[in-house]
Amino acid sequence: MRTLVVGAVLLIIAAIVLSQSLFIVDVTQQALVLRFGDVKQTRVEPGIYLKAPFVDNVIRFERRILRIDAPPVAMPDKEKQNLVIDSYARYRIMDVFQFRKTLQTEANARSRLGDIVTSALRAQIALRDRNEIIGAEPVLDAAGIQVVDEKEGLPLIEGTDSRSLLLEKVLEGVRLRINGQEVTESMVVPSSGGAAFNVQIAADILDTENADRPGNATDIEVTSGPDGGQLEGFDIIITGFDRPSRTVLLNIQEGEKVQAGSVFTLRYFVERDEPFGIEIVDVRIKRADFPDSVTPTIFTRMRAERNRIATKFRAEGDEQDLQIRAGANKEREIILAEAERTSNQVRGEGQADAIGILAQALEEDPEFFSFLRSLEAYEQVLNTGTTVILSADADIFKYLDSPGEGFTPGN
Repeated sequence: MRTLVVGAVLLIIAAIVLSQSLFIVDVTQQALVLRFGDVKQTRVEPGIYLKAPFVDNVIRFERRILRIDAPPVAMPDKEKQNLVIDSYARYRIMDVFQFRKTLQTEANARSRLGDIVTSALRAQIALRDRNEIIGAEPVLDAAGIQVVDEKEGLPLIEGTDSRSLLLEKVLEGVRLRINGQEVTESMVVPSSGGAAFNVQIAADILDTENADRPGNATDIEVTSGPDGGQLEGFDIIITGFDRPSRTVLLNIQEGEKVQAGSVFTLRYFVERDEPFGIEIVDVRIKRADFPDSVTPTIFTRMRAERNRIATKFRAEGDEQDLQIRAGANKEREIILAEAERTSNQVRGEGQADAIGILAQALEEDPEFFSFLRSLEAYEQVLNTGTTVILSADADIFKYLDSPGEGFTPGN
């Protein structure tokens, strides 16, 4: 009996030790094995692995793509008008060791990366107007005049790819901030004279394959400085970068003047000492809307616009109603006039035929014609209930007095 108890205890202890010595990494996970806070193992492939029982601790991280929902933020556009931008980004943990070392947890990563996405998005929003941010522009005709919808009277809008270009720039900026550390350096315009001049920066910049090409590269830019206001942007522009000497080639916009000794600020990125160990997959804008403070004004304008369209429709309907009624009345008068004319014509033709028939009958047998006319007179006069006093010698009674007079057996 004692042997059985000891065996059962040993079996339980072995099961506990075994359960503490094995751990499973799912296909959707990657894991770090920590011993008193130090990383002892990194497991990125699914399977069953061993660890020291009781002293090793396993922390699991996602291998799948993770999502960051940045908080909605009001950002000024190119025209200094605020838009509330609601965005999100997706990332993947590529180096779980560096991820834990720099960001610790996924919750910290969401907060830190959300700020980076907002910063990159704010920088690009400030360079574009509202139409470019929304991804639409008004339709113009050949003369450059905005086309208006004939039915509703509203300007026609067509979609553009400006939103996609904006997001490409934002994604590039987020990746630059993830892989590099932002540095700002104040510079002074030299007094050597001439529009073009050079300055040297203090550190090697993080190259994303466009810093050393001509043009205003995204890797290094002027963030503050003289602005005469005649042309858009700062008066000092970047024309190139010489990597071996860390020299930034600068110039002054045509038509602007910059005094020697003027201070301007350059922003660039250097290699981050401790990379985050992640890859930014995508950045998207969920919503670009007006701030709540101006929403009532916008709704008022929308109502006024709709009321204007409704009033226009009613006026057009009343006009069409009058036109239709006028046309119908005109057609009615024309039809009645045509019917009256046809009626008079037919009546006249009938009367002419009747007169012709009567004349023909009179010519053929005047006595019989006189007899028929007398009968018609008898029917009209004698059957109406009216008392008529006439002389017995009146012509109307000659057929009543001697009905056979004037008729021969052949008639």
